[in-house]
Amino acid sequence: MTTEIIRLGDIPVKIYTNGAADRSILAVHGFGGSKDSLAIEGLAQRLCGKGFRVAAPDLPCHGERTENESELTPERCIADISTVEYWLADQYGGEISAFATSFGACCILQRLELRENRFRRIVLRVPAVNMADSMLRCMKLFQPDFTLEKAQTEGFHVRMSRELHIPFSFYDRLLSLNEVRHSQAWNSPDILTIYSGKDELVARADTEEFLRLNPAVQRMCLEESGHRMAEKPEYLENALNRAAEFLSE
Repeated sequence: MTTEIIRLGDIPVKIYTNGAADRSILAVHGFGGSKDSLAIEGLAQRLCGKGFRVAAPDLPCHGERTENESELTPERCIADISTVEYWLADQYGGEISAFATSFGACCILQRLELRENRFRRIVLRVPAVNMADSMLRCMKLFQPDFTLEKAQTEGFHVRMSRELHIPFSFYDRLLSLNEVRHSQAWNSPDILTIYSGKDELVARADTEEFLRLNPAVQRMCLEESGHRMAEKPEYLENALNRAAEFLSE
């Protein structure tokens, strides 16, 4: 398997291939992640030998990107995901599927409601279907003195590839993106949700309500796993094996 970095305007995209490929996977990292995600690399190792290429962009303010924090908006993230999607279609044609983690999965679900779905199959890994709540959980987990009242005046101070001071307007926008609801755009057996039974950042109750309201979505629960699936190697391995199987069916 080989990798290269291309740039679509401001968007660095890591491309994984293994010789000729006639199918593409758009792989989107989660909040605080990057195109260098180990989960994305693991998925590519499973799929590149089966005729797939995997394209993983850095979302705004993540990975290599250095724009101002005001550029980190759900709309900008979704627009950048669409840019890579269109590039894959124009450059290579063929089938395109998607693999997205946490906040990236939230963005993919929003993308499905905006315009016609061109993805053959989609895997949502620990999808943040209530991203506003997940952001608060994340802040409280890593900053015990965090309060929402303080964030209203000072924003969110988070460390990713660099120190970021995210404006409160980002959280405010997330409140309107709650995906714990039914949508014809994503109620499909061509979508697989892989979630964690002991996720500390995405409430299990939210994920399971999302699945109840969208019963056509396929699902897999790793009962003892947390959000990153890092407690035991087999948790992430099992998730990636199932994701690769689903995407290549």
